[in-house]
Amino acid sequence: MIETERLTIIPLTLEQVRVHIADRYRLEESLGLKKGHREVVEPLLSIIRYFTIPRLQDGSNDPLYHTMWLAIDRQKQQFVAEAKFKGEPDETGTVEIGYGTYPALRRHGYMSEMVSGLVSWVIQQPGVYRVVADTETENVASQRVLEKNRFRLFDRVEDMLWWEYTP
Repeated sequence: MIETERLTIIPLTLEQVRVHIADRYRLEESLGLKKGHREVVEPLLSIIRYFTIPRLQDGSNDPLYHTMWLAIDRQKQQFVAEAKFKGEPDETGTVEIGYGTYPALRRHGYMSEMVSGLVSWVIQQPGVYRVVADTETENVASQRVLEKNRFRLFDRVEDMLWWEYTP
């Protein structure tokens, strides 16, 4: 669990990930939270089904680098955003992060705060020296999240921009 100014960021267990995609509000009910705007849609649904769950079932993987992390606004007692790492650190000590805010909750700073909390946590983990993320060239909001968190642009491949954070 990670605490930021407004958020509690929790890594989901395998069972919680299954509930996350199976039922609209059962996860909130199980954690004593209010129903909110959480909705799992494509392409995230396929990513969870075909990558996240199988990797969480593999005991050789560190679940914190493969699970979904959900942000709870402590005042609202609702989920407001989600993110995930895309695997353990590679041979260079790099991890990749992906993230998203629920459409109804955009422009409230949740994603910037969540990314800040996750990056602060992961960069303290053994063997992690760099965090990368990609954004589409047209996704200015996502680029702003990374800029606010001191990521720097280091590559462009067609319509994808690649960003990195190094302490």
